[in-house]
Amino acid sequence: QGGLPPIAVGVNLSSVQFADTTLAARVQEIAHVVGVPLDCIELEITESALMGDFDTALATLNALREMGVAIAIDDFGTGYSSLSYLRRLPLRKLKLDIAFIRDAVQSDEAAAIVAAIIAIANSLKLGVVAEGVETQAQCDFLVDSGCTTMQGYLLCRPMTGQAIADLLRTGRDGAIIERDAASLA
Repeated sequence: QGGLPPIAVGVNLSSVQFADTTLAARVQEIAHVVGVPLDCIELEITESALMGDFDTALATLNALREMGVAIAIDDFGTGYSSLSYLRRLPLRKLKLDIAFIRDAVQSDEAAAIVAAIIAIANSLKLGVVAEGVETQAQCDFLVDSGCTTMQGYLLCRPMTGQAIADLLRTGRDGAIIERDAASLA
């Protein structure tokens, strides 16, 4: 209504919310009432939220994906990661946990894990978002590892809705909290 371009909005779901068998119908109803296109919604769930009843979780994710809702695994690498699940789930992206990003430039082991996760995600045609990027060294490492999207204080501090709307109106680079890594290299 304010003349802003449509943008995707990520919504974190708790395990309890995700376990609700009416989740897909509720998301569709809320989007309709609020007037948000379903393809502008990205639901973020943690790995542990998927582990209760995998078949039910898969059915819910498939229903959401069929409606056009994007699915991201948040804090990837901190839960019960299973590579077999990655290829079966209708995901759009993985969000690498801040703990891996923080350690990646200081630890060869952490760097190897981050690079491996990025390589796996890229080979599965999943987007990767590095969470908590705070230094240029972290950004450079991630770009060199093939990560194309980052979020964190290096890119932008938290802002009010009005400040985000103003940035979107001006079209300035960095108007969105997640930024393409190509603009940072």
